[in-house]
This record gives sequence, structure tokens and C-alpha cells, in this order.
Amino acid sequence: MGKSTLLSFVLLACGFSLWAQSDSQSGKPADPNTLTGCLSRADNWYILTDDIGTAHRLVGSNKQLAHQLGHQIEVTGKPGTRTQDATLAGGASTAIERQVFEVKTIKQIADTCQ
Repeated sequence: MGKSTLLSFVLLACGFSLWAQSDSQSGKPADPNTLTGCLSRADNWYILTDDIGTAHRLVGSNKQLAHQLGHQIEVTGKPGTRTQDATLAGGASTAIERQVFEVKTIKQIADTCQ
């Protein structure tokens, strides 16, 4: 009885694993991430500071972001990276990889930041 119970459990676990894989590979797009906070600009970056004080560098939609400076906004998109490089020819590399948030949509929440 113990071996058949164990075998049943293993088969059930394998079946669930295959089901989960087929669902995740179905081609359905994942829901975009959403950030909410106050928009500012520093060092040529648009910065969204959320309610707990975390600063997120935003990329994309620069024209739309420019109109939202100083406002509380909600953005959807996805995390990504950007490389900044100011290396001079023959010099040591100064490349820096930055974590960014790639903006897809922007929605104004309030005219001013809280």
C-alpha cells in the first residue's frame, strides 16, 4: 500500500508539473508591472519615486513623461537594463549597467505630488 501511494503521488506531481509548463508556455502575455509615484528628473533620467521612497529610473515615452514632471502618476511596463558608457578610446571601461523600468503607458493620478 505504501509503494502504490508513493507512486500515485509522484505521478500526480509530474502531471501537475506538465500542466503548469503548458500553461506558462501558452503564449499569453503576462500582465504588465505597475508603478505609482511622483515624477521628477535628475541626471538626464526620469525618476519615479514611490510611496516608500524607492526611486525608479524610467525609459521610453520621453515626450509623454516630460508633461508629467511634478505630478503623481501611474506607469505600466516592465523592468529592464540600460548600459551607460563614456569610455574614451584606449581608456579603461567606464560602462555602468543600470536597472530601469521600460514604460508602456502613463496615467496621471494627481496634479501634484503628495
